[in-house]
Amino acid sequence: MVKRERMLAAILGVLVVALGAAIWWQFQPKGAGPSAPTSPRPDASIVGLERIGLSRLDAKSSPVPAGDIDVFQFGAPSTKVVLRATPPPTLAAAPVAPEPVPSPTPTPVPILNVKYIGKVEDKKGLKVAILMTDRKEVLTGRPGEVVANRLKIVSIGLESVDVQDLGSDHVRRIPLRAN
Repeated sequence: MVKRERMLAAILGVLVVALGAAIWWQFQPKGAGPSAPTSPRPDASIVGLERIGLSRLDAKSSPVPAGDIDVFQFGAPSTKVVLRATPPPTLAAAPVAPEPVPSPTPTPVPILNVKYIGKVEDKKGLKVAILMTDRKEVLTGRPGEVVANRLKIVSIGLESVDVQDLGSDHVRRIPLRAN
């Protein structure tokens, strides 16, 4: 049953397309299309369209002094007088030393608050410190490594870790926190 309905729908679609094409063909203006002859004279329906005077191409133009041509002006050259501004005369004076610009003092970077929550040590003696930031981010690193792009781990002890802020030479000791 479903197959028959699809077949009827397809036939109906083809008939609608054929009927639309027949109506379109019937109402097409006669002589329009690619095979219609074109006439060299202008169409009467175009009103107010000026013809291009191609005879101007062979005519010689009058010489115009260099620099007086306005490329945005069409037609005869302008007769208006153009005054050109001359630069002001320069005074020969001793060079003035520029004022020293005070260098901006760098604003101190706030201290990164981290907690030392433990360490991991393997059989070879490699120690890894485990730190946690205020935002509950876990950071791990060995001595000499930089964590959080700001802290360099200097040494790892049993109950504390020494870190150095990269913006300064200040080394601070962070004690072990259980929580």
